[in-house]
Amino acid sequence: MDMKLKYWTGFSKRKNSTLIPTGTGTEIDVYMKEDSNLDAPSIVLTGNSKDLDYVYINDYGKYYFVGSPIYLTNGMTQYDLEEDYLATHKADIGSTKAMIMRSSTGYNEWIPDPEVYVSTQKTIAKTIDSNTVGFADPTGVYLLTVINEDGCATGFAAQYFDNTTGMRALANDLMNSTFVQDIMQYTSNISAAIVSLKWMPFSYSTITTSSFVTLENYKVSNLSFTSAGYRITGNSYYLDGATTIAIPWRSDKDYREACPYTQARLLIPMYGFVDLNASDLVGATNLYIQYRADRSTGDVVVIINKDSAGEVLQTIQFNVAVEMPIATLTRNIGGAISSIAGAVNNTIGIAAGNYVGGAAGLISNAASFALAANGRSVSLKGSLEGKAATAYGNQFQLFLFAPHTLDPTNADFIAIKGRPCQYVDTISNHSGFVQCADASVSIAGDNTEREAINNYLNTGFYYE
Repeated sequence: MDMKLKYWTGFSKRKNSTLIPTGTGTEIDVYMKEDSNLDAPSIVLTGNSKDLDYVYINDYGKYYFVGSPIYLTNGMTQYDLEEDYLATHKADIGSTKAMIMRSSTGYNEWIPDPEVYVSTQKTIAKTIDSNTVGFADPTGVYLLTVINEDGCATGFAAQYFDNTTGMRALANDLMNSTFVQDIMQYTSNISAAIVSLKWMPFSYSTITTSSFVTLENYKVSNLSFTSAGYRITGNSYYLDGATTIAIPWRSDKDYREACPYTQARLLIPMYGFVDLNASDLVGATNLYIQYRADRSTGDVVVIINKDSAGEVLQTIQFNVAVEMPIATLTRNIGGAISSIAGAVNNTIGIAAGNYVGGAAGLISNAASFALAANGRSVSLKGSLEGKAATAYGNQFQLFLFAPHTLDPTNADFIAIKGRPCQYVDTISNHSGFVQCADASVSIAGDNTEREAINNYLNTGFYYE
């Protein structure tokens, strides 16, 4: 069957593309073999062969790819054609509404992309707060809680702040008393009046210059000692602070900022690491951290906010106080009192519990006193733990762990694979790579064309 067609020389395109030539092409007469299929016809050209790269048959309204020429007898050349379904039905494809899964245009960079590989290698970014917290002083301060007749602002028991030098002075007063003071200690049982001794990571100089404490001599039970400490006398023993830490994001703003692609961890002084959900940080520039420390108990509350106060991400509560061992001498009071009673005889009457002094020889009882008074057991209150946490420093530190990935912002990647969209749209609103989900085009054509086009749309094609 004789017919006319247009052909183009030098025109190139991808097979899964809707691209069509912009030029008018060259029209020639050809003969279509009678046993041809319209989807894949064979044409015969008489005379000199032509350099046919792409053709359009106006009678059928179809574009065709051209196979290699087959040279026949009598100066004839055969060309086997294959319909270009996407170019032929470009208008119908463009007007189709479909679920656009990927596209080179109109994509959403915050949708995770399964086409982007994730490496086991990671980059660690860190921001160290420029400010220091007030509850991580490595030298620290000691808080002694005792029972006495005065109490303090925090309650019935009195609390004294002191440094190492002051605590040594108090220990010297308590443990190296004169003979008469020793008798008073047995009588008053000062050891029982010591409630606790805690080390706290607060600055001693800051506490001693504050209005919530007053310098005065220690009073344990009802006894006063020459060594002085700072007793809590006011109610302003809270230590408040706030700081801002910049989030060390990667340079490209997209879904890789969120979990599980990025892990965020905050190092809190005197506490350790806290895992943050990086997805909660998306869109933020900083962390705004507030804290309050109770210097009478060691309790610390940390509030982690996104950018500003009120955008709370997480709250942390912990205690920085470290129970210190108090070595108390549990003396053999019965033996000691008997010896003392023998020494003072009837001049001094001593009662300690149910022990009453009686007559005894001075020399023998003095030796007995020395042995009995030095027979003791050591009891501990608390244990040494937590002070090593000051090695972490006194600044908040924010860490981001970001895995290495293929760069989805690369122009070549976007042109070839697109990026996620996941919304319904008209295909003609996009250009470049497009991939749909369950798309079905409406065309005036046979089922072979329809199935082929639908397959292209749902596996990915180029709308050009």
